[in-house]
Amino acid sequence: MTTRWSEHRPSTVQIVRDFRLLTLVFAACLLMFAASSRAQETLPEPPLPEAQAPPNLPDDLLPKITAAMQGVTTRDVAALSKALHIGERLEGAAAGTPPNTLAAIGDLDGDGVPELLLKWAIPDISVGSDVVPAADSRPIWAIYLLSWDGAHWKASRLVAAVDNVTPILVNLGPSTGRGLVVLTRESVPAASYPAVFQVKNHTAVLLWDAQADDSRYEPLLHGKVAFHEQPNGPAEMVVTGRADPGLLQVEVNGTRGFQARAVYRWDGKGFAPAKTEYSANEDYTLYRFISALHLRDFRAAYALVAPKEFLKADSPTLDGFRSFIQNNFSEFLQDEVFSAPEPHAGSRNEHEFELLKPDRRYVYHPVFSHDGKFLLTGLTRNQEALPAEQ
Repeated sequence: MTTRWSEHRPSTVQIVRDFRLLTLVFAACLLMFAASSRAQETLPEPPLPEAQAPPNLPDDLLPKITAAMQGVTTRDVAALSKALHIGERLEGAAAGTPPNTLAAIGDLDGDGVPELLLKWAIPDISVGSDVVPAADSRPIWAIYLLSWDGAHWKASRLVAAVDNVTPILVNLGPSTGRGLVVLTRESVPAASYPAVFQVKNHTAVLLWDAQADDSRYEPLLHGKVAFHEQPNGPAEMVVTGRADPGLLQVEVNGTRGFQARAVYRWDGKGFAPAKTEYSANEDYTLYRFISALHLRDFRAAYALVAPKEFLKADSPTLDGFRSFIQNNFSEFLQDEVFSAPEPHAGSRNEHEFELLKPDRRYVYHPVFSHDGKFLLTGLTRNQEALPAEQ
């Protein structure tokens, strides 16, 4: 299948998925009006998983780390590692808990001494000495930056309660200099969240957090975050992954949906969205078709079908299409949420989607053109009664 990319301006509205459909439709209207004023396509961007604020946990470890480093009056990393018992199993740690680690990440403040990243395993207070963690369990970490101030090491907490983290050094432009991105990956939803820090006076200062309430960052399912250095300015942040359209729900770990590529640029305070592109495929057509009809934008929906084949008419018209939808698929005009299940044995095609009602289930069978435009050439619907609850 050939993949094409469609470019849209970035969303400025945070859309909450969990069936808060009135909010979603209202936000979609705002996006439609903003896009039309720029002579662009009048369809909303897919809402993406809502970023959750990081836990504001009290830091019981930082005083212990500071106390352990107090006697280290040399920049020698070996002496610091010994004081922090790096590589050793700490007293009281559960069986299978990995040792803490310490690694140089680069000279962020330009004093000639590289900063260090300390990964400290957070003790699991619910695990007793006779309990063995599950084989697939992963440790939970607190991440600290250690910086030499000329006399002692200073510790700053970066993030806590994370199980997967990657440090990345980026150029934030002449006014800011080098920054440290701490990229965390969450399992639910399967997404990545960057946070940007700067080192001032040997202390890590948070500049921007993708999970903050005022952030315009939109995570993608199983998204990957990369930074592209620019010759004359701050690095660009590029996020790629699978979009999760709210009106056409997909399985988080499935294959349905469509790919997205979002570019963010540093504006001096944080990474702001610059443009978002979506890959053209069958599910992208379905999402845009349903979205347009939710907004009663029959003209936009009509542009997504091959009129003669879809309406089975020699002289199709927009008015005929409107009547066809109103008479046969009026549910698309209502506040309904459809699902795009993974293909299963016995399904008529791999692009089926469903609408589940209390007493019955509707299954839709779309057919698409094979010219690379993925236009709808047909759409039929079956329904089946659901067994009554016992």
